[in-house]
Amino acid sequence: MESTEHEPNSWGSQTDELVSQILSKSRPPTGEDAYFLSGEEAAQRAEFGSVDVPIFTQGQQRFQWKGKDRPISQLFYHMEDLGLDRTVSVQVPFRSSLKEFSERRTLFQVRNRFLSQGLTSDPWNLLDLQGSLPSTLPSFLEGDNCQLLLRMRDAILMGNDAQRIAASGEDWNTWRNVVKWALLSEGGHNTAPHMDSHGYSTWITAQEGNIGFGWMSRPSQQEEDEWIANPHGYTGGEWRYVLFSPGHTVFFPSGTIHFVFRVQGVQTFALGGHVLQWSGIERWLRVVVAQLKNPEITNEDMASSAPKYVQVVKRLVANRMKAGRVEEMGGRDAVARLSALLKISFIRSLVSLLGVCCRHVPQNVPLKFEPGYRAASELGRVFRAIYGLWVWVKWYPPPPPLLLLPLVLRVQHRTHC
Repeated sequence: MESTEHEPNSWGSQTDELVSQILSKSRPPTGEDAYFLSGEEAAQRAEFGSVDVPIFTQGQQRFQWKGKDRPISQLFYHMEDLGLDRTVSVQVPFRSSLKEFSERRTLFQVRNRFLSQGLTSDPWNLLDLQGSLPSTLPSFLEGDNCQLLLRMRDAILMGNDAQRIAASGEDWNTWRNVVKWALLSEGGHNTAPHMDSHGYSTWITAQEGNIGFGWMSRPSQQEEDEWIANPHGYTGGEWRYVLFSPGHTVFFPSGTIHFVFRVQGVQTFALGGHVLQWSGIERWLRVVVAQLKNPEITNEDMASSAPKYVQVVKRLVANRMKAGRVEEMGGRDAVARLSALLKISFIRSLVSLLGVCCRHVPQNVPLKFEPGYRAASELGRVFRAIYGLWVWVKWYPPPPPLLLLPLVLRVQHRTHC
């Protein structure tokens, strides 16, 4: 990996240094580190087997690009119907590490920059681009075992209504579309080791340019704990990497510690998305609890949304148990462990939600006091706490009175600080 020159205290310089250190001790995977499978073998593994290491396969994308134009060019063509004056978050390596990593840019600006294919020492990276493309889910992930995330979406948006979705704005805000997205990057932009948020499993299919994917292989509990304690500096553990090309797909399970690297001067484009597996709920819950406890290890804030997702999964598991579909979740022993873990996760998620209840109200909610007046500040905190409690009650059944004590004490403390 060639290093891009950045300002000493920039996001890019810190990321490049860490990725370079890890790559220097990384090596290609063996059979214990990853599965290299045909499409049929990958489907069998995803549907009936345990996915505990990344799966690499190829030829699983139904959607095909047309003509001879670059896939990146065709991507923007598909986006034109909704307008290219929309804005998107762009990661800019030159930005100071004391500031936000990203800036807002219009799709016009992004398109012009990528189609000009100019060389740059400050490569842009777009991680959260909503692609207006037909179905891009790899064929080997279409089985029922990989549909848990879609069932969560339906439960959030439909509630108790079995008709076609007519969800409220609030429910749409709760559900963030993570089923599919596009990754667009200029050459030389690297992504530091992290776990994908909300315990998601992830698939990525390269469309243009070769993409370097690295991960910590089968970390011990000690190695994982040490990385969690220092995610921006830890280089221990056993690291592996693969360079995969257009048409190839990687699928990695919940909690995979991974990074991405790219060759300078070569733009890359990939399609990706998240899934969750019914057979992987136990692993997913443990990852979510760890991420709530250590928010710096993920690539996204999840303090207010993850507790709601845990409660939704709790209801979905209960429904499958009522229907006698225990074996599909790993058998009776696995479901017993899962039920106990759901209770623990619910309590921990509740504590996390109460901890951020004062952040549920948008900051532009008007309070009829002069700015800076202390009474307004105190009342605002109480108001936000009450609003957070209302959101919590909407999603969770009434708790035992004892569980409300931390909230009461918290509100009293917040109004006197």
